[in-house]
Amino acid sequence: MNKKEIFISVFHMAESGELTNLEQKDIMNALFSYGCSLKPDEVNEEFKKIRIGLRHLLEQSEKCIDSALNSVEEFHKAIRDVIGKEKSLPIGATIGDDAETIKFIDSLDKDAYNFSQAEKVLGIVRQTIKRHADNGLHSLKTTKISKTEYITRENMIIYYRDYFKKDGWGF
Repeated sequence: MNKKEIFISVFHMAESGELTNLEQKDIMNALFSYGCSLKPDEVNEEFKKIRIGLRHLLEQSEKCIDSALNSVEEFHKAIRDVIGKEKSLPIGATIGDDAETIKFIDSLDKDAYNFSQAEKVLGIVRQTIKRHADNGLHSLKTTKISKTEYITRENMIIYYRDYFKKDGWGF
């Protein structure tokens, strides 16, 4: 068992506010084993150090609890802020998209685009887009509807990010 697991176990015991009979027995056994390993004239002094040390540990633990509580509250606030920001983004955008990417995503008003439409929206020559689709470059995937290949809105966003090297985490 590593230290973190031991501390978490102690925290669970502390949450109940008291030790069970089994936990008291385990502590007694540990103290007895420790005391038996000492020289007889050292026992009282060592147990006194343990008693004083426990008081210091409790004080330090309380400070750690306060600091950890502040950190956890800041973490949860940051998560709430991220969720709030994400809800205000256009569909398909993600936290970290730069303004240009969000503007591009906002400009997409169709569910699917043929290559000529994609050329106008992306500003990339139609033949280049077709070649990328045929070769699977820049994560570009198409969907065939009837005899025409289309790029879905979602795939346009993925292609835009990949082609222009925008990973969606621009902060």
